[in-house]
Parts: sequence; C-alpha cells; structure tokens
Amino acid sequence: MLRRPSSQRRTRTKEDIELLLVPILDTFVTLIAFLLAATSLLSVTLIDTPVPVVSATPPEIKQKPLSLTIKIELDRFVLSSPFNRIRKQNIDRVGDDQDFVKLHDALLAIKGKYPYEKQIVLMPSPTMEYEDIVKVMDASRRIEEGDPSLYVKEAVKDEFGEEIRDKSGSVVQEDRIVTDLFPEVVFGNILGGA
Repeated sequence: MLRRPSSQRRTRTKEDIELLLVPILDTFVTLIAFLLAATSLLSVTLIDTPVPVVSATPPEIKQKPLSLTIKIELDRFVLSSPFNRIRKQNIDRVGDDQDFVKLHDALLAIKGKYPYEKQIVLMPSPTMEYEDIVKVMDASRRIEEGDPSLYVKEAVKDEFGEEIRDKSGSVVQEDRIVTDLFPEVVFGNILGGA
C-alpha cells in the first residue's frame, strides 16, 4: 500500500542538531578585542564649519557684507570680496609651500579694517590637499600671540543681559579685545566644485 507523501514526513524522527557556539563566540571575542585596540590608536578631529544657508526670503541688509573669500589654488591664494569692499590680493607660493604667514598677515590687516566681521568663505580647488585646507583654516581663524591687538566697542550688559545706559540714555560701551580673526569658516564651493 502506498502512503501519502504527507504521512511519510510525520513518521520520520527528527535528529537533534547540535550547534557549536564556542568557535563563534571565540571569533566575536577576538574581533571585539581587535576593534577596541584599533580604535584606541585612531584619533578623530572635527572642525566645526556651518553649511551655507539657502532662504526663500532675502535678509534685511543695512550695508553690503564683506563676504571675504579665499580662493585656494595650487599656486596661490586669492583674497577677494564679491562686493568689492577690499582690493583683490594674490598671495603666491613660496617654493613648494603656500605662504600661510603672508596669508595670516593679509587677513589680520583686513580684520583691522573690519573688526566686526566674523565669517570667511573658503573655496579650495578640488585637487587641494586636506592638510593645506586645515592650515588655511588655522591661519584665518586665530590671532597669534605676536600679532597686534585689535579692539571693538561692545555694549556693557548687566547680570540679566540687558544693556546698561548712562544718564543721557546712551548705551555704555567698553573696548573688548578681539581674540579670533574669522572664526566662522564656510565652504563656498561645496556643490559647484569650481
């Protein structure tokens, strides 16, 4: 007599399959130890730069912004302002290296004329080395110890953040030393690549 195929399956005995977990656990323990050792040797540094903001409504502008731009080319730096608020400057290479000292000095002179400006736009060429871009950012963000002091007028505020006024109603101001050149670095050619 023939049996149906479904009845044959029921009559078979299932063998217990034993899964060996020890080799898998050994592999995971070794892998975790290796990853922990590898990450302790890895150092990651982040440089915070804002993304350019695109808005549908134009901002209210009292005067044209400086929009200081550094175009980083392989053979020179080009300092310019799209609104022609500064004279265009070319800073050529010195030998095999870019002249970061001359760039810093030129930025310091611009900061002396525009002490309230905080933003700079970097436009590196696509073939520029990462280390050179970081050196440009360092030269444009910090005022070094030997640099001349720059001061700006700042309103004096009380403990609640309110501006203090004198008897005539004018805001009391004091000189504050400028500690950063252009701390807000924006990359201007992220999408265009030019």
